[in-house]
Amino acid sequence: MTTILRAEDIANFTFNHARAIQIRYNDIDVMGHVNNAVYHEYFNFGRVHYFFDMLGSEAFAQTEVVVAQTNTTYMREVLIEDDIQIVSKIIRFGTKSMDMLQVLVSQSEEGFVLHTFNVTTFVCVNTNTRVSEPIPEEWKRTIEKFEKQA
Repeated sequence: MTTILRAEDIANFTFNHARAIQIRYNDIDVMGHVNNAVYHEYFNFGRVHYFFDMLGSEAFAQTEVVVAQTNTTYMREVLIEDDIQIVSKIIRFGTKSMDMLQVLVSQSEEGFVLHTFNVTTFVCVNTNTRVSEPIPEEWKRTIEKFEKQA
């Protein structure tokens, strides 16, 4: 079951993983802001770096994470001059699935500006059989240890 969050819930989380996003001219639509479809490219960029930083690329030789569901809430447009970053965090483990919260933020004189957030449910799939399987215990331990850092 995917975790449902409201914008005010985001402040309750501590994020230990962040990546800067470079906005490209191609990301901008006729309205002058980042097109909503491009946000998912940013989420994918953050997700790939999160999992590779946590588990290493070799972790995905036998088990892969596949998107089962994604839910995006758009709060404020992103303009080409915005200095944005994507922060990512695993917020729920199931037996075969996990939820990742990702938030696109920029910095202003008043602090961080929330542009959008996304909760994605991933299912672990065996790369050979293409059948879902339990999340490897080593993955859980590594991620939980990282996420408990202050």
